[in-house]
Amino acid sequence: MLERPFRFLRPAAAVAALSLAAACGGGSSDKSSGGGTPGPATFTYWTTSWTPDQINQIDADFAKAHPGLHAKGQFIASADQYLPKVISAIKSNTQPTVLLTQNASDLPEIATSGKLIPLDGDLKQQTDGLYPGIKDSLFYKGKQLGFARSGVGDIVLFYNKKDFKDAGIAQPPATWTELVADAKKLTDPGKKRFGYYVPLGEAEWITFAYMPLLRANGGDLLSADGTKSAFNTPQGVKALQTWLDLMSAKAAPTTSFAQAGSFDGAPAFASHTVSMMANGQWAVDTFKKAGIDFGVAPLPKGDAGQSTSVGMEVAALLKTSKAQERAGLEFIRYLATPQVGAHLAAVNGGLPSAPDQLQQPELKDHIAKDPYYQTFADSLQFGKGRPMTPAYSAVSEALYTEIGKAVRGQETAQQALANAAAKADKALKEQG
Repeated sequence: MLERPFRFLRPAAAVAALSLAAACGGGSSDKSSGGGTPGPATFTYWTTSWTPDQINQIDADFAKAHPGLHAKGQFIASADQYLPKVISAIKSNTQPTVLLTQNASDLPEIATSGKLIPLDGDLKQQTDGLYPGIKDSLFYKGKQLGFARSGVGDIVLFYNKKDFKDAGIAQPPATWTELVADAKKLTDPGKKRFGYYVPLGEAEWITFAYMPLLRANGGDLLSADGTKSAFNTPQGVKALQTWLDLMSAKAAPTTSFAQAGSFDGAPAFASHTVSMMANGQWAVDTFKKAGIDFGVAPLPKGDAGQSTSVGMEVAALLKTSKAQERAGLEFIRYLATPQVGAHLAAVNGGLPSAPDQLQQPELKDHIAKDPYYQTFADSLQFGKGRPMTPAYSAVSEALYTEIGKAVRGQETAQQALANAAAKADKALKEQG
């Protein structure tokens, strides 16, 4: 089952805990990625999303394709709870050989333990075949810390077709400027209906939803080397001002529609409180059940083009025994094949991590039955994942906290980003 690409902030002590764990003995100390066919081995992997039936099927299919190699999958925790369990396992030398997780930006923290094996060169062809923005999000300080498997999630624009027709709007907005204008037309105070949903509150989702707007206007979250924040710029201010303009025009609700465990505000669209919102494919079934006649379109363009945020399903290799490491690497290679990637995407409702998965018959059949899927898949070509840095949680918290103040009218866009940048730069210096 596809999970929403949300993450919850974890204490900075995680890095220190892993650094201490590096002193714990055990596990192989050599990179076990040598060529040749791996000998017989049984290894364990942990997942944050697969159901028991999916695990059993993958394990059986892998064993059939690789005689002598046996994968034992375990659902260990949901995406927001798995890191403490990984840390604990590393400290006690009981870690699995392979991690399958949604939070690629956790991998630098795990790497501080000395027990994460970089995949440099081992899956070069498969890595080069990934969508560019996904590939870039796998590297930290020149090292490839993981591989992006299928099950990707991104965000697009959802719009209410009936509302558009009633307002005389022929098509979804192509630019963010058009979106603001359309949102004003769609707003009906008498019906307590608003044109667009601006995420409110304090949650990583706000950062995730802001990044496409920031990048579409030519900005980015971090500098190219990942050592400094990069959002406190004219481009960043213009991006945030888009949200503030919607709030000041009363074209967006002032009440948060976030729910426990979910911060994307889907109930705002499902309840017909808003006519447009940015969300992911995980929300499609919710809106169908609500009886909303909706369409989807790529997020609007900014001065620098289009962008979307991508939540990735990532596989990482940990040190155990040499035989298990070789088998685990073979398992990651197996998951990286177009056929398996397409199968997993079709089964779990997620998106492909590489374009060649879209050409597989199973995924083609799935797309033919889903009128929304192709829009999400097409958006991956200009998507980008969360940056790979151990300070991501702190950077995100600084940004969404200050954005929250700005949309509530407590700060200007410039003040919010300047304050967030100061906090983010401090965290990057301390944790980088």
